[in-house]
Amino acid sequence: MKFSKILGIISISAAAVLLAACGQSATGKNGSAGTASQVATIQTSSEIQTLDPAQATDGDSLTAISSNNEGLYRLDKDSNPIPGIASKVVTPTDDGKKYVIPLRHDAKWANGDPVTAQDFVYAWRRVLTPSTKASYAYLLDGIQNAAAIRNGKADPSTLGVKAVDKYTLQIDMAVAVPYLRVLFAFPTFFPVNQQFVEKQNGKFGTSADTILANGPFVLKNWNGTGQSWHLLKNKTYWDAKTVKLTRLNFQVVKETATAYNLFTSGKLDDITLTGDYAQNNQNNKDAVARRGSSIRYLQVNTKTKGLANADVRNAISQVIDRKNLANKVLGDGSVPPLGMIPQGMYQDPVTKKDFAQEAGNLAPTNVKKGKALWNSVKEKVGGKLSIRLLTEDDDDAKAIAEFIQGQIENNLSGISVTLTTMPQKAADAAAQQGNFDLYLKNWGADYPDPTTFLDLFKGNSSFNWTNWHDSQYDTALAAAEGADAGDPVKRTKDLQAAHTRLMAEKPVIPLFQRYVLHLNNPKVKGIVYFPTSYHFDYKYTYVTK
Repeated sequence: MKFSKILGIISISAAAVLLAACGQSATGKNGSAGTASQVATIQTSSEIQTLDPAQATDGDSLTAISSNNEGLYRLDKDSNPIPGIASKVVTPTDDGKKYVIPLRHDAKWANGDPVTAQDFVYAWRRVLTPSTKASYAYLLDGIQNAAAIRNGKADPSTLGVKAVDKYTLQIDMAVAVPYLRVLFAFPTFFPVNQQFVEKQNGKFGTSADTILANGPFVLKNWNGTGQSWHLLKNKTYWDAKTVKLTRLNFQVVKETATAYNLFTSGKLDDITLTGDYAQNNQNNKDAVARRGSSIRYLQVNTKTKGLANADVRNAISQVIDRKNLANKVLGDGSVPPLGMIPQGMYQDPVTKKDFAQEAGNLAPTNVKKGKALWNSVKEKVGGKLSIRLLTEDDDDAKAIAEFIQGQIENNLSGISVTLTTMPQKAADAAAQQGNFDLYLKNWGADYPDPTTFLDLFKGNSSFNWTNWHDSQYDTALAAAEGADAGDPVKRTKDLQAAHTRLMAEKPVIPLFQRYVLHLNNPKVKGIVYFPTSYHFDYKYTYVTK
């Protein structure tokens, strides 16, 4: 899952005007008879990219969709699947290869249509249809014929998913997928109403007017590019009695200083802190530390002069002082990574040890070794390199990029680094077209398994913009997700081999594992945070007096 931050610079007064326009915060607002008004306002770090479940990959879009819609399951506060549109969480049969899932009869779309098994069949076929160009289509690959459909080699009608009846969904797997039940709560697997989608004439998910809710809220006031929107309680939601908020406002605020001032003046109820603000508020009574299963890293364009050499990539990695980056530049609790797999995300099913820790430090800092490595290959690559470091245009990303620039230029004589900043959408487009040398990215786990990171860098991955293609790496992952999928010992060995290979080659350079420090209005309770998946659930949020 991509994390990004977009917004032009806004002054405190301008932000206050925007906030006033989209609603109120929880501070100082009372409802009838002295009860607390069930309204809150949240800072978000980027605009929504899309509201189409088949297209969304960024955190803000996924959170918005998960508020507006619901899949077979939701996640509880411990990230375990619980019933959503499904009436119960089922155990698969046939060695994990067959799911027969009953749906609740009282789930409805906001237009009154029932949510049916056919809505899931249509949605999943749509995700896999090549013309949809769904970046997350590979998440369905464990289902019979999914990979062939995704690659244009089979018709969508052959997908191993069928509506047994109006309220029973059957899923036939090609291989058992151990984390599939968690994916059933992920937006890519959400149902969509076929009749409604087709009426939008290709514009489904491009604005609040082109989506149809079946979840706890109905999203309003997003025109496709806007930087504020709000959620209203969905009165037709099957579990509406659980939803306490009547309105939840979202406002994009890019600058930490602006967000902090809006929070302290009661205009925002939840904000994210970075840099000095994070360091200075560690002991703030309103501070909430949230551990993330995300890695901030550099994608390396391996077609760039010099960067095609793995030794150069490793030299750059070695000279980056990750501890200083985490402690001094960020100061929000983030930690140096051990590789591209976050600590605390996945446990080896055999040894019960943390997967990342078991592999050891695959992304060490050793300036002396990095300098020596660079000097050993410097003449082979022409003696001097000019590198473009592409990043998003928010405070956090700029500070990290400037630190990386200094680390490279100060330690590797002959390499100069130029920074290029763009809004997230433009930066992604530039990277996809190869217009970068290094690209500062963040990826959060979509599900608690190493493949949520490792699959990104397969030779055929739509997220692999490095131009690095490695048969040894692809073969190890193919075994983990195919022949060895049912054998925990062999599968773990395959995954460790792929991870080790990726870190030896360094087409990606891990920088830190993200921990996020929030300031939260103590009157706003029940915000559920997940280290993986869609990260925030506001279904259970409420406001106290």
